[in-house]
Amino acid sequence: MKGKIIVFEGPEGSGKTTQANRVFKFLKNKYKKVIFLREPGGVKISEDIRKIILNPKNKKMCALTELLLYEAARAQLVCEKINLLLKKGYIILMDRFYLATTVYQGYGRGIKKQIINYLNKLVTNNIKPNLTIIYDVSRKEALKRMKTRKKMDRIEQENDRFHEKIRKGYLNEGKLIKAKIIRTDGKNTDDVFKETKEILQKVILWQ
Repeated sequence: MKGKIIVFEGPEGSGKTTQANRVFKFLKNKYKKVIFLREPGGVKISEDIRKIILNPKNKKMCALTELLLYEAARAQLVCEKINLLLKKGYIILMDRFYLATTVYQGYGRGIKKQIINYLNKLVTNNIKPNLTIIYDVSRKEALKRMKTRKKMDRIEQENDRFHEKIRKGYLNEGKLIKAKIIRTDGKNTDDVFKETKEILQKVILWQ
């Protein structure tokens, strides 16, 4: 079996990480070659960069610095792990990938899409996911869910206007790349997981 990349995307509070973890546990019982990675992160250097990006104390970080840090973390992950895992035939589950940069730094920060697209292609060697699932959630519902978190990172602490841009970005870009969009408002995690598995089965066949 050839390696595959399956990406889980969505605004803060959309439940994407919960679903990605559930999918990982589900597939791990069926395949030996399955791994779960997150962005930014996944390897030590990228995890170190993640701490800088998300630290709430770094309020003075400019948009371009933020973009380049995300791309640097991604470059290291692709170089150190993703390229090799694909060659070995792994199913790679990603909690965010380059679509997040298009949305957060493009729609959210206002950086030109051409610049972001160029950098995304450069650091990924033009690798494209086999499937992207976007979990859509209203800002009102997202805030309700996030109240249970002990502390929020620098991106999570952005204002409602920023996060509304993010949601709009995901919906717009999702249509362009033909991503699968699952709306999560008013649904429990089991119902969302059921929808997720139905989508996944068309890309990964299991008994």
